[in-house]
Amino acid sequence: MKCIRCGQDIEADAPADVVICGSCADDLRAEGDAMVGAAEVEAEAMNKEAYEEAQYDKQYDSGNGYRYI
Repeated sequence: MKCIRCGQDIEADAPADVVICGSCADDLRAEGDAMVGAAEVEAEAMNKEAYEEAQYDKQYDSGNGYRYI
């Protein structure tokens, strides 16, 4: 059986429902890990920005619901 992604032969000991070779599977895993890593970095940056904004806004809050600028 041939890999649907690259056309190479799939390993002989692969399960019957496998449609991609081991190399393509490794590539897909690496791409997925890279996307997760990028999403984590973006989420961390957004959290840092929100935290800094909250700290900035906290300076102008009087505590009685009024904000002095």
